[in-house]
Amino acid sequence: MPHPQSGAPPGSQPARPVTEAIRHGRIPLRVHPGWARAFPWVVQGTTVRTGGDGDFGLFTAAAAGAVMKRWESLATDTGCGSMVHARQVHGCSVTLHEATPPGLLLAPPCDGHATRRAGTLLAVSVADCVPVFVVAPRARAVMLLHAGWRGVAGGILEAGLAMLKRDFGTHAREAHMHMGPAICGRCYEVGREVHEALGLPRPASPGEPVDLRRLLVDRARAAGADPAHLTTSTFCTRCADAPFFSHRGGDAGRQIAVLGIAPDDSGSPGGEWLDDHRRERH
Repeated sequence: MPHPQSGAPPGSQPARPVTEAIRHGRIPLRVHPGWARAFPWVVQGTTVRTGGDGDFGLFTAAAAGAVMKRWESLATDTGCGSMVHARQVHGCSVTLHEATPPGLLLAPPCDGHATRRAGTLLAVSVADCVPVFVVAPRARAVMLLHAGWRGVAGGILEAGLAMLKRDFGTHAREAHMHMGPAICGRCYEVGREVHEALGLPRPASPGEPVDLRRLLVDRARAAGADPAHLTTSTFCTRCADAPFFSHRGGDAGRQIAVLGIAPDDSGSPGGEWLDDHRRERH
């Protein structure tokens, strides 16, 4: 169930809640079921903690061999021969990938990626921060952003939407955006300086919570996004039953959010998930 929203400007409205469904494979993914139906050419999802494991962190203390095997399995599952990742710096730089080599590409440090190249899988690591998935159907382009509070304050979403218009000819109103699994507006308690940096009123007491996903939705609407194209995950990474790693919860591990275009640019790989979903609906 969605949690109560906190730390949002008075009068703001939450986006439509979506509970990601499981897509089975070597690497289980939580995927947006509506997008799986509407955009069969898109590969999308967030990895989960599996038996206390499932760490995809390339810049953590995790065993490199085990982590790389997970990345390789993900490439096999999705059919994407190229994967793109980078060291994240909580900034607002977004990198456009027009040509990518086979294998895992580590781009220069940035907090967002975009492409219209089929067979390329964009990836950001998260463990409480918000993965922002963006699909531009008319341009057949995708964008994936890593949004912590510093990135939100610095304008990571606005930078991404500016790139969408400049490089893909797509206005925010045409884009579909999903704020993925992240810490919720009840669990994310922060200091007064964070509220101020995000443009929120200074709270009367320290430790008041902020809902970054709600703020991102508000910023998307301010940029001209169609409210009908905005959705928010019901998952909180911090709550006790979350199938995800949480930095606030003391986890050193990282899940990754992925977004790409299917290799043949026509249909999503992993049709077994779609078949399962159809069976569940009947």
